Amino acid sequence: MPRHIRNILIAALLVLLALVAGTNGYIHHQFKTNIDNALTSIRPFAQVKYSNLTTSMLSGEVKLQNVRISGDFLPEEITLGNITFETPGFVYMLNGSENIKKGEFPEDLGFAIDDFYLDLHGETAKWLDRLVKRIQPVFATERKICAGKSIFGPSDYKEMGYTRILSNMRMAYDFNKSKKTLNIVLDENSRKIGNLKVNINISNIGGMSSDKMMQNGMPHLDNLEVIYKDDTYTPRLLKYCAELSNMKKEEFIDAEVKQSDNYFYMVWGFAPGSGLRDAYKDFLLKPDLVTLTMAQSEEFNPMMLPTMSADEIISALNVRLKINGLLVTDMSYTLPPVEFTENFERRMAKSLDFESLLRGEPIKPPAPVIAPKVYAKAPAKYHKIKLANIKKHVSDFVHITTKNGNKRNGQLIRIDKLNLYVQKKVKGGKFTMTVPRTKVKTIEAYFSKVELVSKPK
Repeated sequence: MPRHIRNILIAALLVLLALVAGTNGYIHHQFKTNIDNALTSIRPFAQVKYSNLTTSMLSGEVKLQNVRISGDFLPEEITLGNITFETPGFVYMLNGSENIKKGEFPEDLGFAIDDFYLDLHGETAKWLDRLVKRIQPVFATERKICAGKSIFGPSDYKEMGYTRILSNMRMAYDFNKSKKTLNIVLDENSRKIGNLKVNINISNIGGMSSDKMMQNGMPHLDNLEVIYKDDTYTPRLLKYCAELSNMKKEEFIDAEVKQSDNYFYMVWGFAPGSGLRDAYKDFLLKPDLVTLTMAQSEEFNPMMLPTMSADEIISALNVRLKINGLLVTDMSYTLPPVEFTENFERRMAKSLDFESLLRGEPIKPPAPVIAPKVYAKAPAKYHKIKLANIKKHVSDFVHITTKNGNKRNGQLIRIDKLNLYVQKKVKGGKFTMTVPRTKVKTIEAYFSKVELVSKPK
């Protein structure tokens, strides 16, 4: 190869490398600027920090390493882990952020959090425990087993044998322009707890911009599949709650399945019918795999949902539920009355004290429940009294011991400044004894004393 051609090729390569490096530097700067601006905008509520930001033109990935979040209401920094944005590639990385501001989204995009970590012995765990303790009494009104616990905090997880929570999560979508379909996937895995996979297919999507998405009418849910694979969480939970309830595991499962409709309204948002309760029991007896699928029928109109019955909704959405591979044939359920939901939401808001959280105040433990004092009369008996209080016991029966050891027993019928007058029944009538005040050593009166039988805790 002639030297001048080789020199031209080398120069062109160097220019290309410089262009790539410059473009990557520009992309890196753009993403860093946009991310830092976004984090600055939320700083009044929380502070988000990261150790490093990397961009790759080849893979289209933007990675934030060692992301931490802190706030005035948090006792310490929480480690979110490593965050990855999966963009469509080079072209999007050049101007994608500006397009999103205009309401235009790329045809595929992903988001992942890896290595989320929560130390169950740390200050954040204690903070979460205080939060759980505030809202737990709301559920405990209907929860008669597991010590009233429906929501579990870090201290409960420690009792179950966990020392930390480790999780990875990825969510992404892919739009097929020619078919007008949108596929959404979610995959979450928590070590020694369980794995959740969600796959959603939607058709009749006009485009990936806010003004085109519904240009062809209402989107259609072609398929939704939710798969939950239990690891060790449910067996640990059953053991923990059975011990708190002083029951065998099978006894606790029976009691759990028979919880009131109000309890399920609060925890599930609906009350299961007999078929779903049986399915719930089957899962608790063998916690393994839950699969839920839906496929919208052609005649289904989402706008009619509020007027449809539970059976009509299940039929129109072709809902199918399997527990460990076995189909649940009875999917009946009831929704909570409006009054119940409104009351529950009020109680939750009051227990959480959202205003304090927004002000950045620390979460305080719930105020103790102060029960009223309850007094009742105890069975009547002889009580030792003072001579100065003798006026209160006129007409009571008394035992008087004089200073020389004599006993004067009977009914105290009257008193004066000098004497006590005690009447005693004798054969043939009544006999009144006069006891000088100066000779009284002790007095016992027979009466029913009011005592405190219940006091605030």
